[in-house]
Parts: sequence; C-alpha cells; structure tokens
Amino acid sequence: MHDINYFHEHELKEHDFLGCCKDCRTSLNIIKPHILAFAERIRKYTRKMLEELSPDELYRLYQILDDLAHLDAGEHLAGLILEEEEILSVLPVIRSYYSTFFNIHEEHLAKQLLGSDNPWETLKTFPLYARYEALVKGQVEAMSVAPGGRLAFIGCGPVPMSLIFMSRSYGIRSVGLDGSAETVELSKKVIACLGLENDIEIVHGDDASLQDLDWDVALVAALAEPKARIFRNLRKIIREQRSAPVIYRTYTGMRAVLYEPVKSANIEGFKIVKKIFPTGRVNNTTVFVKLDE
Repeated sequence: MHDINYFHEHELKEHDFLGCCKDCRTSLNIIKPHILAFAERIRKYTRKMLEELSPDELYRLYQILDDLAHLDAGEHLAGLILEEEEILSVLPVIRSYYSTFFNIHEEHLAKQLLGSDNPWETLKTFPLYARYEALVKGQVEAMSVAPGGRLAFIGCGPVPMSLIFMSRSYGIRSVGLDGSAETVELSKKVIACLGLENDIEIVHGDDASLQDLDWDVALVAALAEPKARIFRNLRKIIREQRSAPVIYRTYTGMRAVLYEPVKSANIEGFKIVKKIFPTGRVNNTTVFVKLDE
C-alpha cells in the first residue's frame, strides 16, 4: 500500500505540461522521473505479491501507469520520451507488469462472474468495461462481418470481453483461442455463465490452429505473442485456404509505454489499409491489413 499511496501523492497532472507544449525537452524532463519511479517500484512486486493484492488495490496500482499512458503528449513527444535511453531501459519491466496485471485482473473478474447471481450486472462493475465497449464499437463499425460470418480471436484470455461485446451488442459469432489450457477452461465457464456458449466457442490452441477452424475474419489481441509467428501463419493460411481480412491491435503514442507495438517486420507480407486510433481512455490502436500481393 505504501507504493500505491506514494504515487497518488506525487501524481502527474495534465497542467504540468501547460506552457511547455513547444519545448519537448522540458516535457521529457517532467515526465521522465515519473516513468522511472514507477518502473523502480513495480520491479519490487513479484507475481505472487501482485496476486495477493485485492482487486481494488491491483487496479489502483495499474491506474498510475494508465495515467502516464494517457497524457496528451502528441506523437513527436511520445516518441522522444519512449526512445530516451533511461526510459527505454525500463520499458521491459513496465510492459511485463502490464501484461501480468491484465492476466491477474481478468482472473479476479472471472471468479467474480462465476460466483455472481447476476453475472451481467457484475460484468458492468469491471473498471475497464466502458473502454472495451468503446473499442469494440469502433472496430465493428469499421470491419465487415457478413451475416452468419465468424470471427477468430487469437489470445482471448479468461474473460474475452471483445467477443462478449461482439455477441451481445452486434450478434457476431466467434471462436476465441488461447494457449493456456487453464485459461481456456475458465473462459468456457465464463461464457457459459453469461449464456453465450451458442455464439462463442473457446478453443485451446494458437495461431496454427486456425487452419483447422471455421472463420471469416481474424483478430489478433494486443498481448498475443509471438507476433511474427502469428502473422506468418495467418499469411500462409490465407494464401492457401481462404481470402479473409486480418485485424490486429497495437499501441501508439504514449500508450506504447504499456506494451511493445507491433513492428513492420512482424507483419511482413501484409499491407496496412486502415488504422483506427484510440480516443478517450481506450488503449489500443486497431489496424486493418491485407495480403501484399
């Protein structure tokens, strides 16, 4: 609790940037100590320590990083900040924590849903509920899934919020893949408790499993790894078996402090045709690609 309280007492505010928007070096010097301080403190937490935090404590700790990611820094300044030598050296620590946070936080949520008399109401209490709702809305409006079509989601996790929203709000059928057998079993139970098992199938597998499944659109989760292999398999399957659009989520601007963005080398053989940049508190940039003939 000491570390969490420390950050709230030293919270970085948007007004810290007032008057320095034309001086990137000044802005860098303002934000750098906050990023380094978060990295120094978060490295003290083992996974076990994070798992022992209550859901509220876990989220408050995450909120500190989230506030840094959503500073209105602009693309140029964000690049300057995240490429600074000392900050670059601590990004692996921060990004590892971010991935671990989501894994633990969704496990907490899954258990809450399975123990709830009204899981849909419980789901709405999830702190990131509104963000997923906005993210999925933007993606569905931009992508084309034919009636009766099916979306394949690589890296669905224990609570596949994207698939839940797509089914509940837009009637999109889907199959979610995850490489962890334990996560798959938990996710199946969550889908069943929400009454969506007829629309959402959860499969234990990875990107290679796509060649044996029925799908019309592929969506790659922001945290799905390894990206190069995923896109290599997608390219092979699409060329040999079907013509299907591919969508992936990544991080741009200051939000890239959270997780390593998808690189051009990762999507070799694909051409970017559209990007949807995040607004508000949404974290992911959505990218639409097609085979580069």
